[in-house]
Order: sequence, then structure tokens, then C-alpha cells
Amino acid sequence: MADNVLTQLGPWRKPKSLPDARQLTDIIIDNLNPEWLLRFGLELLRVPECIDWVVADWIEKRRPALREWYRYFIFMLSINIFFCLALRTTLLRNVKPSHQIDLAYLYYLPFCSVFTSRDNFHAQVAPLFLAPSQEFVNGIDLKEDLKRLHELYSQLPPEERKRGLHKFAPHPPDDDTFLTTRLWNKYLPYWKTKDNQPVKLDPELEKALVEMVTAMRDSKPAPDGKPSSDDLDYVSVSRDVPVFKGSYQRFPDEAIEDPATGRTKLEHKWVAGEKSSTE
Repeated sequence: MADNVLTQLGPWRKPKSLPDARQLTDIIIDNLNPEWLLRFGLELLRVPECIDWVVADWIEKRRPALREWYRYFIFMLSINIFFCLALRTTLLRNVKPSHQIDLAYLYYLPFCSVFTSRDNFHAQVAPLFLAPSQEFVNGIDLKEDLKRLHELYSQLPPEERKRGLHKFAPHPPDDDTFLTTRLWNKYLPYWKTKDNQPVKLDPELEKALVEMVTAMRDSKPAPDGKPSSDDLDYVSVSRDVPVFKGSYQRFPDEAIEDPATGRTKLEHKWVAGEKSSTE
């Protein structure tokens, strides 16, 4: 793959370091014919069936700059060109076929604030593609921090832990010695000021919600087959969630399903019209 890509890209020098390979990647992309690059990239990313349509659409839009118009395409293409440039050198340690799969995980980078991995390949490459507002966290460090959190919470009294994980640990402890806390402070800073009081509903709205939930509970399911969405009043999707996550009870006892009714105890109270906190 690397030989084929570099042959098509033309004669470029070998990078001297991984940051240099990253910079060289941008130079290559910015100095090639945009239409050729669009066709080449779609072929490289294995969507050749899209080439004619994408190119025609791009031309119809008066050939906008690819970096502005197809940002994610350029991002994925950059990762692959970078990888091919680095493969010509000894800059990447212990290169193996599975690195091509590891490479695909980097496609997630634009959609996250924190990227974590214990893979040495990711530790070398991921920081080169992160924006200044993003952060790479070594998976070994994160695992050690989670171990510390487990040791902290496992010391809580049994009655406290039975309140449910979402009650006694809705957020990390207010202690900057924990990596998790530092990440929350940076990317979720509102957690310290967020009002945790239950939302007070207008009595008429609460009544309407109770009636709606009751009607949904008592409604008849659609007949077998695949009914049209036009024939349905609503669609309900349910999930079975395990009560325990590892050694921790996720939810308080009152929110756990009542075998007699098939509802959670909390839902049973709410649907019956009794006042209780909604979670």
C-alpha cells in the first residue's frame, strides 16, 4: 500500500521525524492538484463508487478548497499519507500488519476531547493529529487512576454503595490528584456548579406526563410484521440494563425493577401519580 501511494504522490523526501512526517503530509496535500487529490483519496479510502458523484458535485459548487469543504475527508487522507511516509523510515517502532487497523481508530479523533490508548503506536501518532483543545491520555495512566478510584469507593459503607453508583459517584472526587478529576475540570467544568436538585414541574405538565406515560403503558402493540411508521402512534425502545457494573450497584433499590409489576419501583410510584423525584 505504501509503495503504491508514494509512487502516485510523486518524489518527496523522507521525513526526519514523526512531526516532520506530519508537516510533510500537509505540504503534499496543499501542493497537489485538488481534483486529482479528490479522486486519489476516495480510491485510497476504498470508496471508488463515490468518485464520479463527489467530483461532479465539487465542480458544480465551483471547486471550493478541499480543506474547507471536505474537512473530514482531508483528515482521513492525512492519516493515511502520513502512515505511508513514516513506513519508509524507521521512525515507527515495531511496525506490524495490525497497525493498519490501529490507524483506523485515529479516524475518531475529530469527535472526541480525550483520546486514550495503551497502544504504543497510538501514543506515538495520535498527539500529532490532535487539535490544541484535545488531549491524549496514556491508557496505562488512566487504568491506574481508575484503580485508585475503585479503592476509594470500595471503602464506602455498604448502605452508601446500595444507593447506587449514580448517587454516590455521579462525578469524580473533588481532588486534583486524580487524573479523572483533572480531565473533568478541563472538559466538563460545569460539574462543580451544576444544580443537582430535581426539576420542579408545573402541576399541569406533570399531570399530562403521567397521563401520557399511562397511555403508553396500556396501549396495544402493533400487529406482527413491519407496519408503516404512518400507522404508529409512537415507537418505544427498551433496554435491559444490568443492576451491577462489576462490584458496584448502578441504581438505588427503589429504581430497580419490581418483579411483580415489571416496572421499576420508581416508575410504579410515578405512573400511579404519587409524587417522587424523577431521575
